[in-house]
Amino acid sequence: MSTPSPPSDQSPDLLNQRPLAGIAVHLLAFPTGIFGAGLVYLLASHEFTRANARNALNWHLSLTVLLIATLVVFFLGADEIEVSGGATIEALSLPAPLNALFSVAAIVLGLSLGIAVLLNFVFAVVATAKAIFGTAWKYPFAYPFVGDD
Repeated sequence: MSTPSPPSDQSPDLLNQRPLAGIAVHLLAFPTGIFGAGLVYLLASHEFTRANARNALNWHLSLTVLLIATLVVFFLGADEIEVSGGATIEALSLPAPLNALFSVAAIVLGLSLGIAVLLNFVFAVVATAKAIFGTAWKYPFAYPFVGDD
């Protein structure tokens, strides 16, 4: 008969070393974006929670900047914009080369945004799993808007 081995140093001790907020912030930020991650970051007193919230906040700020850039470039490249009721408004008329450039940029940014939105789910799951085991995972492609304290 074998005797159970003592718990290893790497088993999660959620109550003392890893507050639940530091783990849940990634799942909270998935639907709430910068608001959930920002609120946890502002209210956190534990360094583990702040580090995880900072990483989630940086990722969601990067997503927000990408979204705004995509919308701006899309509207600059649009010839007409359809509003409610089926009416169309003629958009800003740019010279042909610039209009083509903005159209291509809008397509590239739109595809990038679509990929980033899909990665958002994957990154939330990975970051949560890493946090459970004690690591504040930095999201790939996230610009460090909020630096280390």
